[in-house]
Amino acid sequence: MDLNQSKLSKTEWETIEKPVSESEMEILKLIVEGYQSPNIRKNKTKTFLSYTKIEKSPEIDYYVFRNFFEKNIHESIDKYAQGTPLTNLSALRFMEGTALKQLKSIDSMRIKNTEKTISNDKTSIFEYILIELLNNLLKYVKNKKQKYAFYLYTLIQIRKTSIADINVIVLRYIDKAIEWANSFTNTNEIITNAYQFIERNQYLMKYEDKQLYPHQKQLFRIIKNNNNSKLVLYTAPTGTGKTLSPIGLAEEKRVIFVCVARHIGLALAKSAISVEKKVAFAFGCQSANDIRLHYYSAVEYTINKKSGGIGKVDNSEGSNVEIMICDVQSYITAMHYMLSFNNKNNIVTYWDEPTITLDYESHELHDIIHNNWSNNKIPTVVLSCATLPSREELQPVYGDFCRKFEDAELHTITSHDCKKSIPIINKEGFCELPHYLYEKHSDMLRCVNHCMQNRTLLRYFDLREIITFVQFVGESVEINENMEIENYFSSISDITMNSLKEYYLELLSNIEENEWNYIYTYMKSTRKNRFRPDDVIKKLNSMEVVKPSAGQELKRTTSVFASANEKKIPTKNTGGVLATTSDAYTFTDGPTIYLTDEIDKIGQFYIQQTNIASSVFEKIMQKISHNGTVVAQIQKLEQLIDSKESVISEDNKVNAARESGRLSKESETWMNEINKLRKQIKMVSLDPMYVPNTKPHQQIWSQYDEIMENAFVSDIGEENAKQIMQMDVDNKYKVLMLLGIGTFKFHKNQHYMEIMKQLADEQKLFMIIASTDYIYGTNYQFCHGFIGKDLCNISQQKIYQSMGRIGRNNIQQDYTIRFRDDNMIRALFTRSEVNLEAINMCKLFQTDEV
Repeated sequence: MDLNQSKLSKTEWETIEKPVSESEMEILKLIVEGYQSPNIRKNKTKTFLSYTKIEKSPEIDYYVFRNFFEKNIHESIDKYAQGTPLTNLSALRFMEGTALKQLKSIDSMRIKNTEKTISNDKTSIFEYILIELLNNLLKYVKNKKQKYAFYLYTLIQIRKTSIADINVIVLRYIDKAIEWANSFTNTNEIITNAYQFIERNQYLMKYEDKQLYPHQKQLFRIIKNNNNSKLVLYTAPTGTGKTLSPIGLAEEKRVIFVCVARHIGLALAKSAISVEKKVAFAFGCQSANDIRLHYYSAVEYTINKKSGGIGKVDNSEGSNVEIMICDVQSYITAMHYMLSFNNKNNIVTYWDEPTITLDYESHELHDIIHNNWSNNKIPTVVLSCATLPSREELQPVYGDFCRKFEDAELHTITSHDCKKSIPIINKEGFCELPHYLYEKHSDMLRCVNHCMQNRTLLRYFDLREIITFVQFVGESVEINENMEIENYFSSISDITMNSLKEYYLELLSNIEENEWNYIYTYMKSTRKNRFRPDDVIKKLNSMEVVKPSAGQELKRTTSVFASANEKKIPTKNTGGVLATTSDAYTFTDGPTIYLTDEIDKIGQFYIQQTNIASSVFEKIMQKISHNGTVVAQIQKLEQLIDSKESVISEDNKVNAARESGRLSKESETWMNEINKLRKQIKMVSLDPMYVPNTKPHQQIWSQYDEIMENAFVSDIGEENAKQIMQMDVDNKYKVLMLLGIGTFKFHKNQHYMEIMKQLADEQKLFMIIASTDYIYGTNYQFCHGFIGKDLCNISQQKIYQSMGRIGRNNIQQDYTIRFRDDNMIRALFTRSEVNLEAINMCKLFQTDEV
């Protein structure tokens, strides 16, 4: 991370002003409203009444059912459910005891006027969706196909939603069908197919309620509870809304958001501004004079005569500021600024990722952290982190807080989100779970205990592997009666992804030692490789790749692609690392992040592995070299113009451009020359056969005959490619860009980084290769990730943080975390003997004695 913080640049100001997407706005509004109503649930799914905008009544329900739904339901029952309890059901029976009145003519007219549009929009009206699910349920029961259980499970789960104004008669038919199908369905049928029924079930996520995460509800209740001093240890997985929680707190409190990762602070600012929260910034502040207010926060300002909008803001007047976003170095300045306008009891210090740099024995940030804690005057502090040390480990920190603030309370919030599975893959391409890792029964039990105490790990348990294990143990081993599936799950409704993973851990803990060797041996010998199930791929015919020595020019030997029709032949396991060739098809749905401290080495590896034909490679390098020469000439002329046109400002400290904005004749000549040179920049592109997951590429490399539509392809765009070709960056970064690969490191060329970040944010890069300095500051959406083998010495907490970069979106897709060193996986599932983060926190979060 960059500790040399500075005020926001023009580009950053423009970025935070960009509106968020409609779906993001819905979440932000939910958080804002959720502060006062933590149990809030929202569901935008349209029912017949919400679609037609007709007020609900028994008469309306009956009329709508008879005219729009009854025919479809009874056709399904007559066709597939004769002789079942559903046969003799009728709408009138469900309305018994209800005094029905004549339908108002205006309502009748309104319904008739919308009949045509309703017939075209059935797929968006919830009752029709329920009827379709009911039809499929009855059909597959009639045909004695197990697939009926999918529709039964789906109906049971989506009945839990808070969708308002569903036709009451349709619901009663659905409930009767569920009751009937439930009577002959075994829970084993659901669990056997849980991967398809739960993880791949598009209905569940599409129609689920939008609500706060449990950790957000708990945080809001704690902060609202009373005005006592509070230290809140707030632990929740990455990507579950922790860094958006301050927006909710700002409904009632003033918030100082402290972050090391500038990117996270700016992301919060963008979200906060979108819901018109009043934001200020303290980045790189030496004094209060360096604090900058967003327009919404301005109290005193001048009016721009041309635009009529806000001109110059008086940044010294911060009484309106609701959220102050600052870096760690500027915290004390930001704190005093906020205290000058607010009572300390109405301020919350929200410290994001306080463990950053605490995995080092010593670091330049440590003294700043210690100083911040020692001089903090805010009595309510939230320490928010995905990997915060435990309450017991941080008792000295709480003790110090209590000595400083009377009647202080300690609150612990821990949460684990398990709506998705993000499998851990070892270097050979096999999925890892506790039952694969430990041959000794005692080691397995220690691992299970560790997982139970760190339930964030549940999201990294692959559901398919768990189902295979559960089925084998249930069929092959004597287990306690209360651990049998039928007894553990009282109803189908109780079966969820989270409950299955918890059951898996309990089952492991109940396996007897004399049974373990048999189970371990069988499971280990029968597991399948995730990327090479058939152990075959299409083979590339090429000459040996010559690796350049340090400082040597980037070169290629002859390399020729084989025919796309060449037969598949067996190869060794690759662990899914060959992202630009034979493993590319495994990178599905979205971008990939490769975390390593050897960025250039990994980048070079992918250039070499791409097998670009020597003739093609030479032409590319010739064009890039030509562009480099032109860019150097342009930079020289730009420097001449800057030198010529700069004048000393009144204070003799900084250069300022001429107010007139007009260039001298000599500079105009140079500018004309620059324009001519820019036209000489040659467009560089790769044949699609080299670009991962394009159709020609898949025809050569994918082990499947058909094109995989969800295999992810980059979309750099001609304009971005042209800009990067004009930049003064190393040639290898330009070649990587052509492959859809960006690098996140401290590049001298900031414009390159800005383009890479924009492409990452828009999910247009195939892969990002990033150093561990970026794991806290990368808030982008990744579907797959690598943890490089050079990171084997990082702490367990930092491994968690690295893993947290993957699967951050709200969509259920295929995810993987691919470790290049298996020892790191074992370290993940074992309690760390030394928690350096905890040790450093207890040392640094202590107040100096006066």
